[in-house]
Amino acid sequence: MADKTLEARVAALEKENKLLKKQAQQAEDYISICNLQCAYGFYLEHWMSEEVINCFAMENKDVSAMLVEGTYKGPEGVRRYFGKVKKLAPESMHMVLQINPVISFSKDGKTAHGRWYGYGSILNRVTVPLDPTLMLVIYEMDYIKIKGTWKILALRLWMPYAYNRGTVSQSPEQSKKQDASSMLSPDEWAPYNTMYPSGYIYPFSFPHPVTGKPSKEAEYNSDLKLQPSPFLPPKKKKNR
Repeated sequence: MADKTLEARVAALEKENKLLKKQAQQAEDYISICNLQCAYGFYLEHWMSEEVINCFAMENKDVSAMLVEGTYKGPEGVRRYFGKVKKLAPESMHMVLQINPVISFSKDGKTAHGRWYGYGSILNRVTVPLDPTLMLVIYEMDYIKIKGTWKILALRLWMPYAYNRGTVSQSPEQSKKQDASSMLSPDEWAPYNTMYPSGYIYPFSFPHPVTGKPSKEAEYNSDLKLQPSPFLPPKKKKNR
């Protein structure tokens, strides 16, 4: 009888130890993912393209970056987007704060999802006088752990709101420089305009933390009449 009681206690302790190890690992993974996301934001501030690109799982064919204009797919697509500007001018700055994370993990602990707010502004000295753009964005991220290191597998950035005064005149040389730096070439164009005031709610990657049920943003979004994306290239006219 005593032996069975001891065996039961040992089994319970082993189960508890296993759970504590999992929780400790998940806490460590949470910190690593937060550090990764915030480092991405710091590198983006001065558009340090190689440092940004190296935050991604470039060895994975499914790596991607979805921006407001569309999705850049695979290692080549990610590099095409983040590598388009080799170096920002000293007067330029692209500061978007990475804040308010909700991170959830897969059962095996090898992948994770994260939802973040991004808040900040772009300062670009090609405009005179300085005309900052205010940015409010939402990140929905997929992460993957490769050989013990967390990397970004998929970046999805939705921009509900962006504003600048838009009243600044530019010289022809400045306009050319700005146009060259803003060329868009996604592998898949975004079909709809989901920016303010569309009312679109960006899908959540996590269930309700109390009920465990999916949130109902799909019901809200189904009633919306979204307009075509303003970034879509003009349709080519057919030759008669």
